[in-house]
Amino acid sequence: MGLGGRIKKMVQNWLEIQPSIGESLIIQETNTFEGTCFRNRLWYRGEASELHQYYTQVDDQMGNARFWSAIGTDGIDFRKIHTGLPGIIIDVLADIIVDALNDIEIKDNAGAQENWEKIAKDNDFKDIVKQAVIDVFIEHDGAFKINYNTAISKYPILVFYSGANVDYEYKNGRLVTIIFKNYYSDSKKKYLFREYYNRDGVRYELYEEGNDTPLPDYKILEETRNLEEVHDNGFMMATQFMINKSKKFKGRGQSILDKKIDDFDSFDEVWSQWIEALRDNKTQTYIPEDLLPVDSNGNLLKPNTWDKRFAKISGSSSEDTSDKIIRVSGDFDYEKMLQGYITALDLCLQGLISPSTLGIDTKKLDNAEAQREKEKVTQYTRNKVIRVLEKVLPAVAVMCLKAYDRAQGKEVGDYEATANFGEYSSPSFEAVVETISKARPGQSVMSIERSVEELYRR
Repeated sequence: MGLGGRIKKMVQNWLEIQPSIGESLIIQETNTFEGTCFRNRLWYRGEASELHQYYTQVDDQMGNARFWSAIGTDGIDFRKIHTGLPGIIIDVLADIIVDALNDIEIKDNAGAQENWEKIAKDNDFKDIVKQAVIDVFIEHDGAFKINYNTAISKYPILVFYSGANVDYEYKNGRLVTIIFKNYYSDSKKKYLFREYYNRDGVRYELYEEGNDTPLPDYKILEETRNLEEVHDNGFMMATQFMINKSKKFKGRGQSILDKKIDDFDSFDEVWSQWIEALRDNKTQTYIPEDLLPVDSNGNLLKPNTWDKRFAKISGSSSEDTSDKIIRVSGDFDYEKMLQGYITALDLCLQGLISPSTLGIDTKKLDNAEAQREKEKVTQYTRNKVIRVLEKVLPAVAVMCLKAYDRAQGKEVGDYEATANFGEYSSPSFEAVVETISKARPGQSVMSIERSVEELYRR
């Protein structure tokens, strides 16, 4: 111990300072990976009754203070409205991304290009990709795999499994096996069927529900009876699709809904309160008891909690006072409600998509210049997904071509593929003309050749 250390020790002993013993904290996760997939799927489905059922049964360790977990006081009902915003965001983003997919090109191989186009047409490739993007947005990640069933098609059958039905095995940080999970049942039991895809081929395991030991024969079910394992394949007939990596679940992806659930809950609360306020602030009619309306049988009509057309008040017994029907207009604070709505909506869309992309009236939210800047958010999200698809889709095409070679008994070829995507929100011809004309207001900022190229290259 040096001189400094001895002095520090002497000071600690003199002041009687005790070293920190550290703290132990226990934090309990409120959901499993499969649980978050299920929750996100409910938000995408957009059924208010399903969200209410889910949140009133789940303990979120926060006193169930969320809007969707709230329950009205006995005798007092309130309406819960789901705006459907999560589903709209996901569907619009998927359309923008997949519609930009032009084609997949097989480099320097016309025969393979023709085969791929037939495989893509047979599988409705764009539809599969669109659904895959939607599923990954919801359930964190997923994987493509190849099935072969000559009774259905002579080409490889491309299937996508979302995150809840896929597991991964990693070795030294590298993905080595993709496990696809299928659930079957017969008249007596439920089963879990696992398909292990790796570079060696495909193998199968069948489990009874609640049992971790695989059954000796996976062919006891009708759905698995005709399946044959593949050995010494030399390539993996499955491809992982993951956009963002999860900070919570190691080796898994991250849903775009994960960090927005509380925002969506608040947005639904704001809109539900808005509608409730409109209902509460209808023009109210106060009718003296003697003047209450009656039905065809002469019975008094009871006030309705929904339309609130009238309310009963006691009649006057004074000689110089006559009973009158009084109408009182509601006091609805529109500006306050609108500001709360805009703020909640802004939080839901931040980092994901621009309001104008969703067709939301931009005049209420920002000026035109601010909206053009916000449109960049959609481009950032789109470009992030496309960068991943530019790696995944060529790998899927190559995988299909190799499987097709093997199914035909040919030597597996070596293929290279690229995915081509179009531009998003390209400026109009008029906008280009205006920009270039501003660049040459009497002085040669841009050459004539460059101006012509910018104008007519399209």
